[in-house]
Amino acid sequence: MTRPAERERLEALLDLTGSGVVLVDAAARIRIWNAAAESILGWSADDVLGQDAGEAMAAIEGANAGELLARTRANGTWESTVHLRHKNGEPVLCAVRARALDGSPDGPSPKVEVAARVGGAESLATAAESVLSASSLSSAAGDVLVVLAELDELDGLDELGGLDDRRTNSRRDDDERAALLRAERAARAELEHVRDRLAYVVHASSRLASSLDVGMTQETVGDLVVPRFGQLCIIDLWDGRRLDRVYVRDADPARQELAHAVLKLGGTHRDDHPAIRAVLTGRPSVVNATDPRVTALMYDDPQSREIVQEATQGRGFVSVPLITRGRVIGVLTLLGPGQAYDRELEPGEDLPVLEQIATRAAQSIENARLFDAERRLARNLQDSERRQRRAALTLQRSLLPAWTHQPAELEVATRYFPGAEEAEVGGDWYDVIPIAAGRTALVIGDVMGRGLRAATLMGQVRTAVRAYARQDLPPKEILDLLDGVVGDLGEAEIVTSVYAVFDRVRRTLTYASAGHLPILVVNRAGRARRLDHEAGLPLGVGTCAAPEHVVTVPEGTMVAFYTDGLVEHRQRDVDAGIDELVDALAKASGTLEGMCDQVIDALRPPAGYDDDVALLLARARQP
Repeated sequence: MTRPAERERLEALLDLTGSGVVLVDAAARIRIWNAAAESILGWSADDVLGQDAGEAMAAIEGANAGELLARTRANGTWESTVHLRHKNGEPVLCAVRARALDGSPDGPSPKVEVAARVGGAESLATAAESVLSASSLSSAAGDVLVVLAELDELDGLDELGGLDDRRTNSRRDDDERAALLRAERAARAELEHVRDRLAYVVHASSRLASSLDVGMTQETVGDLVVPRFGQLCIIDLWDGRRLDRVYVRDADPARQELAHAVLKLGGTHRDDHPAIRAVLTGRPSVVNATDPRVTALMYDDPQSREIVQEATQGRGFVSVPLITRGRVIGVLTLLGPGQAYDRELEPGEDLPVLEQIATRAAQSIENARLFDAERRLARNLQDSERRQRRAALTLQRSLLPAWTHQPAELEVATRYFPGAEEAEVGGDWYDVIPIAAGRTALVIGDVMGRGLRAATLMGQVRTAVRAYARQDLPPKEILDLLDGVVGDLGEAEIVTSVYAVFDRVRRTLTYASAGHLPILVVNRAGRARRLDHEAGLPLGVGTCAAPEHVVTVPEGTMVAFYTDGLVEHRQRDVDAGIDELVDALAKASGTLEGMCDQVIDALRPPAGYDDDVALLLARARQP
């Protein structure tokens, strides 16, 4: 079997040519019978495929099909003029050429030879060689390729007296050669015509497939069809109710005003307009001449009729539906005669090629429209995300402390900023809450998720923390209460947090952690370490059960609270980030505000932070 592309090309050649092509196997069964063979002898492919060749190709006189096939296999080729019997019983004078195929995989692959009609068909020799160069079929030894060319009866009128006498008449050979020569010349011209049409379709497909812009695609369609298929091109798109005219192109630049007038006629068609019929039926509609009777069926407005009359100059036009994915998306209309093959083409004369162009144009236009819709959707989505990000950022900043409380017993510095521009705002927060004389709560947390929802939940949790902190409850109980709050706000909400209380009198920091990152402590000598104590579950996933821990915080000792955006990014895991933060805190010096900036700069990734960052530093003052 041939590859799909080769078979498609072969089938196109056999359908487009007017020549008869027959392939007979070693058992004299017919394997190929094209439309031209059906036209010559009247038998359809369904009638003859798989049947004995002697039935469909029976000679009126002389040797039967079996003898001629055997002679061809013995000699390699055979050619002559023969009266074959039409399906209706009438004789048909045909020029016949047969060629035996050896089926050898190393030799020339078996090909189909194309026959032709005199005056407009392919020659037996030229057509055969053209198809031989175009595609290949599987064959076996004993297969015979037969070409039929119907001859004008005038060429063989003097031969009707009897085949036996003509075999002895030398004039018969001259007439046969003359007929074959005429067929060859005509076939060469038609074959070139077929090749040109196929090449044009391939060229059009390539150009139309290269664009994903609707406007450029429409311009490409205009370039391809004007003036080859008509003097003025119209593209109307169908929305299911009416035709929307989107493109008009005239071959004559001097008629641009007329083209503009034709463009304005869009949407005013009557139901009897050929373009409407083409859309509703899915088949081309051809009008051979445009007269007042025709234009009256197309438009109600007399001025519109005059515009069409002027655009066509009284000539005809053709409307071809634009069909893709099984539905009609519009119609392509060509007004006036076309210009191709060094002559004028009447509307619809080269309709098969125009339909191929219309099909590919429909696919390209639809793809461009889908791409444009997706591009607009992406832009709208980006704009919406930007608006949401700005709203979430505004909300989050409004919920964070406008200024950081500075208790007498602690020096405090904080930093917060959102991640990269393309990232949504998260739910990071911090707070410094005075509880009682000499007691201050230090809180940091992170709501899992992003956007307005995370920022809103962060505000609710922070408000609850401040309310519970006023009751001066132990950190463990505060987190238990917050766990219930988060659970009430939504099943899918998860929050991590550390709640710590600094006691100036005892010089201690009592804290509990709900799944948050460990607190870091830096002594006066600059040595930093983690507080790797046991933490409870995050808030909102069940019973928090966060254990409570107490550490001593002498004068000058600093504690650091932070969120994961500071220590984690795409090229660094959390543990490595915490180690880097420990080193950065050990190396930092100066005021807490300055140390915040030094730490932020030291851990900043090359491309910047891609998540929200919150940092809270607190240092015990002298009592």
